[in-house]
Amino acid sequence: MSSEARRWFAKFVSLFGRGRAERDLSREIDAHLALLQEDFERGGLSTAEAALAARRAYGGVEQTKELHRAERSHIWLEQFLQDLHHSTRALLRTPGFTLLAVMALGLGIGVNTALFTAYNAVALKPLPVADPDHVVRFERWVQSRSKGLSQYGFSYREYIYSLSHTDQFSSLVAASWTFSALAAPSSTTTERRMGQLVSANYFADLGIPLRIGRGFLPQEDRTPGGNPVAVISSRYWQRGFGNDPSILGHSLKLNGTAFTVIGVTPEDFTGTTVEVALPDFWAPLSMQAQLVPGQNWLNSPQQQNLQIFARLKPLSFRPSAQAQADLAVRQLAATYIDPDPTTSVTLQRTTYFPNTDDIRFRALVGGVMLLVGLVLLVACANVGNMLLARGASRQCEISTRMALGASRARVLRQLLSESILLALLGGAAGLSLSVWSTKLLSLALQRLPWTIGGDLSTVNLAPDGRVLLYVLGIAIASGILFGLSPALRSTRRDLTAALKDNGTSFGNLSRSNLRSVFVAAQVAVSALLLATAGLLSRGVVRSQAADPGFETRRVFTVAALFGGSGDDPAKTSASRLLLRDKLRELPELASVSLGAVPLSGTWTPPVVVGNSRAQMLTSYASDGYFETLQIPLRRGRVFSARESLRGDRLAVITESTARNLWPTEDALGKIFSIDIDWHGTLVPFEVIGIVKDVRFSNLTRPDPGHIFLTAGFDPQGRRQEILARIQGDRNRALSAIAAVVERSDKNLLPGLELLNLDEGAVELQRTMSRTFAVLAAILAALAVALAGLGIYGVIAYLVSQRTREIGIRMALGANSAAVWKDVILQGLRPVVVGMLSGLTAAAVLSALLHQTLIFPGSMDFLYGVPFYDPATFSILAGFILAVAGLASAVPAFRALRVDPAVALRYE
Repeated sequence: MSSEARRWFAKFVSLFGRGRAERDLSREIDAHLALLQEDFERGGLSTAEAALAARRAYGGVEQTKELHRAERSHIWLEQFLQDLHHSTRALLRTPGFTLLAVMALGLGIGVNTALFTAYNAVALKPLPVADPDHVVRFERWVQSRSKGLSQYGFSYREYIYSLSHTDQFSSLVAASWTFSALAAPSSTTTERRMGQLVSANYFADLGIPLRIGRGFLPQEDRTPGGNPVAVISSRYWQRGFGNDPSILGHSLKLNGTAFTVIGVTPEDFTGTTVEVALPDFWAPLSMQAQLVPGQNWLNSPQQQNLQIFARLKPLSFRPSAQAQADLAVRQLAATYIDPDPTTSVTLQRTTYFPNTDDIRFRALVGGVMLLVGLVLLVACANVGNMLLARGASRQCEISTRMALGASRARVLRQLLSESILLALLGGAAGLSLSVWSTKLLSLALQRLPWTIGGDLSTVNLAPDGRVLLYVLGIAIASGILFGLSPALRSTRRDLTAALKDNGTSFGNLSRSNLRSVFVAAQVAVSALLLATAGLLSRGVVRSQAADPGFETRRVFTVAALFGGSGDDPAKTSASRLLLRDKLRELPELASVSLGAVPLSGTWTPPVVVGNSRAQMLTSYASDGYFETLQIPLRRGRVFSARESLRGDRLAVITESTARNLWPTEDALGKIFSIDIDWHGTLVPFEVIGIVKDVRFSNLTRPDPGHIFLTAGFDPQGRRQEILARIQGDRNRALSAIAAVVERSDKNLLPGLELLNLDEGAVELQRTMSRTFAVLAAILAALAVALAGLGIYGVIAYLVSQRTREIGIRMALGANSAAVWKDVILQGLRPVVVGMLSGLTAAAVLSALLHQTLIFPGSMDFLYGVPFYDPATFSILAGFILAVAGLASAVPAFRALRVDPAVALRYE
């Protein structure tokens, strides 16, 4: 260890023996003074004169002590500890102030921490695997530029080829999308369970230690269908088998095949799939034919049903590893025809949600964080006002310290340490509040139906080190934010005037506009949040009555894995058509058709009419489609069975499409073109019918334009499902559908999903609206409560400062009503300014949201409520004024009870 390091360490250690060092220093100085005094006494001076001469000869004792302290310890750290000790004592002397400030900051920091905890869980926290920083996920980019979960799909051949053509990874792991299987845990029960097919090295190479049992062996993934073994989730073990300790070796039938349970995953393992789901079981890829019958993943390069994870070697760099992965996948792609060629492959860090680096996701998170941050801003303004008031009572103390030689910087640092300590206490309270609120959120997510929220209960909302650092950061930033201005003002006064005031007034500070600025800022933020909550609430009310324009309550989607799902488009289409025709024979079904599922996504290819070009919502529909959804035909006709089957170049459009594309002409018989594949190849279509406007892409607003093409024009059926409208008893109809599927093709039964439009997509959008409205209402309520307390505190303090003035006015015969009015108006002036500013900001924000509606598939969270909605703004303005008036009324009435005789003696 170098001499400099030893010296630094010795200074640090001396902090813990400061008392002994001070005593030794005092004795040493006293000994020097005694020796000097003896010398002066021997020179003929008296004892008193010798003592005084010794002190003059020695110099400043306290200055000497400071020099010694600077040499023996880290003076900055010692002063920090002194400031911390002094701040703690100061806050303990005013428990009421401390409690109110901590509560206000705790609310502000708590809601921010809760939101960041959720964001951290889905976008920052890595997957629950060993050494997650070295695990990446393959992501595909294609020529059509389409985005979504399909970017993470790769074929088994691509996985095997990448294994042998890359050397930057220590291992590659494959895992399928989740799928549905019929599970029979006993001889008397059958249930539908979610599963995942994985490579044999899935648990070992990802570093997932099993709770009990083992993972898969390499030989268990070599022979297709040869060794049926399975690992089950801890949740399935608990709910399906009651935590039976003898589960290992238990036989579990999956799609009729007996699987042996060999392991159970850890309780905190939430899976690795990019879907919002936790599988109930995992099986080797070699069991694909048994678990996903009718398909051939292992040999088809076009069946991209696998996600690929890679663990980087210790000395590998991501750019070089990414270049290898990209080259391998594109080399293999050159050996077969791909309808949507791969342009590149990138490596993405593994998080719970995919595409969290997408600019749209970040913009959404940034907007919500900004709104939540406004609540913290209100809390900071509130505490800042409280500190201004508290600074008045401490002005004599601060001025005295500065008069005795304390520098302004030293006093500023001590005052800021109080503010930061206060903020840290608020941060601790906020962290506790966020933990409590995230537990409630977890319980709420567990109650969401699968069709609405997926399996969001798997989101791990437990705070980690990142959350703790976030709380620490915003606490310190908040302490500086609300403490700096009061500290600067408290140390800027004239010392003589301050000492004469004796702390009974705050001089110019009592007349400062800073306090009013704080109040106006609180009210402005509260008004903004209230207006946002009001507009969203109006949207929620409208959402309950929003008519999508088609039938949803009795329409079901009949989804299954048809004929190979892309391996053989002709087989897929034939399988789907065959099932549709058989379902049409059921008396329990009023109508059955093929086509796009409403509210399940958007497709907006370029549409060309003459010289104009625009993107337009587009979907596929077969004969009977509009009858199934009960979409009224306004003019013309719909597709015939022959036209739909052949894929004729015909189109049925909505009324809004006709108005937009041909505003002054009859749209029937018109020809327009669509760039179907986004490659610039225009395909002409003829308009044969016009139907009523619908809310097909979003329940939040009618489609600005929608074009329906014949189902046969999409031979692979990638954008189509079977839609069935039932009649009579619902359970009987659904049972009849399942029976037809079983008779038609047993391989379709495990993956069969019957989803109701009203309970699924429609309810999802309504739930989203309610969630945003409730969140905004909670934030607004917190902001209004904090602003009300801030107004009350300011007016109460100003009344106490004006006690003498009010008493004199009352003694001279002032009218009580005039005094009351004066106090109320003093409180309402900054309120009115802040209210107008906040409502203006809300109108601007709402107008910006409305600007996004130029995109055909954009959601309108306000459900058509205008950004200048007079009813909402008028009600909110009245509410804010009522809260402000109530907060000002209590101190005002207190002012009226001032006894003039007492006020004249007031100090």
